[in-house]
Amino acid sequence: MKQVASSAERNDKVSHLDRRRPDPPRLRVLCLNYEYPPMGGGAGNATQYTALELTRLGHTVHVLTARLPGQSDVDTGDGLVVHRTFSRRIHLHQAGLIGALTFLPSAFLRLRKLAKAHDYDIFHFYFGLPTGMLALYVRWVLKKPYIIALRGSDVPGYDNTRWYLRPLHGLLAPLNRYVWSRAAAVTALSNNLRELALATAPNLPIRVVGNGIDTEVFPRRPKPPTGKRIRLLCVCRLVRRKGLEYLLRAMPELARSGMTLDIVGTGECSDEVESLVERLDLTESVNLVGYVPRDGLADYYNRADIFILPSTSESFGQVLLEAMSCGLPVVASRVGGVPETLHDGDGGLLIDPASSESIVAAIRRLASDPAARTAMGAYNHELARNAFQWSGVAEKYEALYLQCLGESNPKARARLQQD
Repeated sequence: MKQVASSAERNDKVSHLDRRRPDPPRLRVLCLNYEYPPMGGGAGNATQYTALELTRLGHTVHVLTARLPGQSDVDTGDGLVVHRTFSRRIHLHQAGLIGALTFLPSAFLRLRKLAKAHDYDIFHFYFGLPTGMLALYVRWVLKKPYIIALRGSDVPGYDNTRWYLRPLHGLLAPLNRYVWSRAAAVTALSNNLRELALATAPNLPIRVVGNGIDTEVFPRRPKPPTGKRIRLLCVCRLVRRKGLEYLLRAMPELARSGMTLDIVGTGECSDEVESLVERLDLTESVNLVGYVPRDGLADYYNRADIFILPSTSESFGQVLLEAMSCGLPVVASRVGGVPETLHDGDGGLLIDPASSESIVAAIRRLASDPAARTAMGAYNHELARNAFQWSGVAEKYEALYLQCLGESNPKARARLQQD
């Protein structure tokens, strides 16, 4: 098993403001994403954590995102300003086509006002579609540099489980390539996603910037004694590309060995998942937990013995880092960016996608070897703590912002150098 270099002892927990650099803000950044916690998944978390870390580095950061019923139009905290606007989402964790289409016009109107009031230096768009379409205004009217961060479903060919994505990508392909090619920089969440994006724009330089993990929110705790019963855990949005059908079809055989499964999350396929649990007579062994706030997820991770993510497509897999940070061994499909995060044999087992047989074999292998589970969990914890910090993600983007400003906006760069 590979060795993970040990890190220095962590400082006592302090706020983002307390860890700021002493020098004044140097950049004015607007991050745009049609989903933001508690909405969506990994991209929303990445937007929030990266923005918070950028404020720690001394920058002024605003976020423009969608608004849920009951939320305020503007929130401030830790030096970060979040602006929210109308979007008719189909679900908390799924915008759908309607959510995307309703977000764009309302976000455009708010973007015009914010840009006039704050004179941002650079614009950071999460998702080329739909959010990146607003970059046309930034380029044509504001004439400011912008970054496109590709996340998964905005890349043609990534997700074939939604009927509207393929024709939509085909229709918008010329516009999509234009938005990408005119960006000051384009990033992808993983090398795999980068390669997929290059099929659409072969000559485009695309940098890889992954996600991070907050190890204080997802700590490793001593596990309570559970006897011989193995507790499995899956945390994900309940959408088709997460492969829950294959996991549930593997459960009758695993349940006969006394194993149980918690599924944490909600989504557009919630009713289908519940129906399949009933048809397979799994109500005693499968617990559909539903939505759990971020600060409550660690309790589920730390009660589990094995984490499983059976996705059929996955650009990164933020929940993998959460499970790894909590010291869990992981079973996950060998798809997308997953092999770049989970080290097969060291932190868990990679399996064939869309295969209940592979799930059963991998789970049984880990269930029968407590020592291997312990070693894999320790390896994952150290890897998450040392190689996947949000501060490192923010520093990569900070360097990219400065490079983009130097290349496309010398006047702004001169002002920054005088701060």
